[in-house]
Amino acid sequence: MIASLHQEDVNKWFSDWLPGRDGEELSFESKDLPEAFKDKLFNFDDVTFKKKSDGPTNIRVEKDLYKVLCPVIQNVFDLAAHRSSGNADYDALHIKDTSVWKEESDYLQCPDLSIHRTSAAEAFCLDDKSKKNVVDAHKCFVGRTAYSWTLLPGEIKVDKSKEGFGTTPTLDLPDTDDARQTRGQFAEYVTEILSRQHRRFTFAFYIYRNLARLFVVDRVAAVMTPPFDYIKTPMTLLKFFYRLAEADAWGLGYDPTAVLASPSDISILRDHKLNHGAIQTFINDAVDGALNHDLVSLWPLYKVEVCDHKLKKKSYFLIGKPRTPGPSMFGRATKGFVAFDLVEHDFVWLKDSCNVQNIATIRCGGDVHDCTIQSTSSQDLITGCRLKGRIHSRLVINEIGFPLETYETSFELIFIVLSAFIAHEQAWKKAHVLHRDISKNNMLILHGKNGTRGLLIDWDLCKYEDEVNARTATNVNRSGTWQFISALRLQYPKKYYEVADDIESFVHVITWHALRYHHHDLLGMEDSFTIFVHDMFLQCSTSPEGLLYGCHRKWESMRSGEAGFKLISDEKLQKVIDKLMRICKSHYQSLNLDELEKFRPPSIREAVTAPEGQNGSKGPSELRKQDLGSLLAIISAASVDDNHTHSDGTGPGSTTTYCGRTLDNHTHIFEVLVGAIQDSDGWSKETKPIDRDYFAKLLDVNLTAGRRTIVGTQSHTTSSQKRSRPPQVPENKKTKWSRTSRSGARAVGGNATSTSELAAVSEEDDVDCLAAADDGVIEDLQGEMQVGSALIAHQHPDEALSLDEK
Repeated sequence: MIASLHQEDVNKWFSDWLPGRDGEELSFESKDLPEAFKDKLFNFDDVTFKKKSDGPTNIRVEKDLYKVLCPVIQNVFDLAAHRSSGNADYDALHIKDTSVWKEESDYLQCPDLSIHRTSAAEAFCLDDKSKKNVVDAHKCFVGRTAYSWTLLPGEIKVDKSKEGFGTTPTLDLPDTDDARQTRGQFAEYVTEILSRQHRRFTFAFYIYRNLARLFVVDRVAAVMTPPFDYIKTPMTLLKFFYRLAEADAWGLGYDPTAVLASPSDISILRDHKLNHGAIQTFINDAVDGALNHDLVSLWPLYKVEVCDHKLKKKSYFLIGKPRTPGPSMFGRATKGFVAFDLVEHDFVWLKDSCNVQNIATIRCGGDVHDCTIQSTSSQDLITGCRLKGRIHSRLVINEIGFPLETYETSFELIFIVLSAFIAHEQAWKKAHVLHRDISKNNMLILHGKNGTRGLLIDWDLCKYEDEVNARTATNVNRSGTWQFISALRLQYPKKYYEVADDIESFVHVITWHALRYHHHDLLGMEDSFTIFVHDMFLQCSTSPEGLLYGCHRKWESMRSGEAGFKLISDEKLQKVIDKLMRICKSHYQSLNLDELEKFRPPSIREAVTAPEGQNGSKGPSELRKQDLGSLLAIISAASVDDNHTHSDGTGPGSTTTYCGRTLDNHTHIFEVLVGAIQDSDGWSKETKPIDRDYFAKLLDVNLTAGRRTIVGTQSHTTSSQKRSRPPQVPENKKTKWSRTSRSGARAVGGNATSTSELAAVSEEDDVDCLAAADDGVIEDLQGEMQVGSALIAHQHPDEALSLDEK
């Protein structure tokens, strides 16, 4: 929760989230109130917090504050209802003390205060027996917890040790167990409401003694106000409740495409609910609670709308209790329902969740059937090694993209990479999914009616955040495409995967294309250029333990902050690369190398520090018959050139000094890429010739070097090694094309998993972690995260770009 917690000024918070009606002038002064409300209480003037006082408005424990807050809040709601009495559709609000009356479910947490509509009052009703220990004046305010019908929760704290969000104007969260527990409670209330209901967001409020904070929470973040003293100046808190009372369903965060089912719709469901064979149990579990209990149901029936944009058709389904509810406050929020089709009168599976931009969209797909599901059998026949079975699947997506290398200008290269980078950032922040195979082949160019954008595809090796945070790397082969794997993981092959590894891979994608398709100072020395490309992207060795490691030039480049080459005719792209390298240098200089040694055996440490020619590298490293002095001279010259941005941020042309682990989040790389795109001046006007490929002139280096299979292991290159290659690479060394899919991954007793090729899986549980999701992470990312962020459209460098999401 903390990572997604933000604070903004009270006035801005109201303007952004709860603006009220135009021209509204609120006043709770007696002289400005209707006659029936002049004697009502709209302040907290008499409230005190004294340990040894027993007055009715002295607060010693939480329940004392409930008794003070509820009457005032209800007065505000009643005032709003009075002023809306001419509106026949007005559904008034009510405040309930739900602090100790849990709902009839296994969920034990109870919000201190809950707000609900009049139409949902039945769900909160308590019998007289439950109220027997409540003082008479407060009995009308107590109610049962009912998350499915709660508009928003309130959390109250009086004990100083349990204050959870800080009391200063700046965001400074208390770092104690009690404080964390308070924040955890608050998060649980909000999570349960978002899980039970169909909401775009929900409001909430938090009160600690005399201080209050207002919250709004969606699937990305919680935005709160600074603490304000509602006793000295009650207007802010009263305005909050008044504006809640006058807001419509949209303003309160409800999804208009999901409405409570009508009696006629429920009647149709009743007529078709039975006789569905093996799935009958699931149907009963999904709808029986709503059919039997009506308004007191924990999971009421909703009528939801699903649009088929291709057919320009809307379909409607009834859904009740989700088979797989959304388990967290932030992220994908995937919910899976057994749903009733109101037209076809049958039951289907409906997945509901949120999406990120710049990833492909599913049209249809599934496992290939003849008499049975087509799946491999070799995994059941081969002994002595662990092989994962595969299911033959086909997935159809809407977009037809072009390979990244078909970009026309350096501006377009950075633009497409930026599009993919934003998709990666949103997947990590909103869906908590890490791609783990960033490469040139997993970025496509999509040319559409609205312009050009990039797509980040092939989420075959992705993992959820909790799996990433488990920090395990159990297999000798690494996930990712060898040329673009981070230098850190290539030098320390036992190191667990981090988000920084993915972010670094974007840098390698850019430098790879700069070297391959743009004029640079290494082109005049063919042998040296060959060695440089090999040592930077392709060199691979195997330790006695079977661990793959290599690309020592990449490690040196990351540590020094120097790309090792200089573009001749594209100054703007060079500046982008220089800035990216400075960011990488900062990150690598911040690493604890002694701590990292546990992630590689002594054999690798000795090999990478051995004299030249003794490091066990094979293949192109034999080309070292030529002296490397000339190549090193070129790199050295690039380092001291007055026009070259120095990696420490102090040289000519530098603007920013980076420090710390700069690759642990997307911020720094994003700023560089966006800054370059927004400043269209200085970009090269050259259009890259279609047939230009400087790697095609290299000595016989196999550019698919990472594809070779080590005896006794799987290949260390993934399914993204599959598109066009330089023409002189021998046919028998080219990577075969392949594809990956996830649907139905558990169809053969959990043994078969749905990926493209046996050699694609690098870490032990790369597939298992995804097979556990019924329809797979590709669907999770594509069909499930409807966040509706702006499309980054591009027509020409001189035209404005829409970057609203940022």
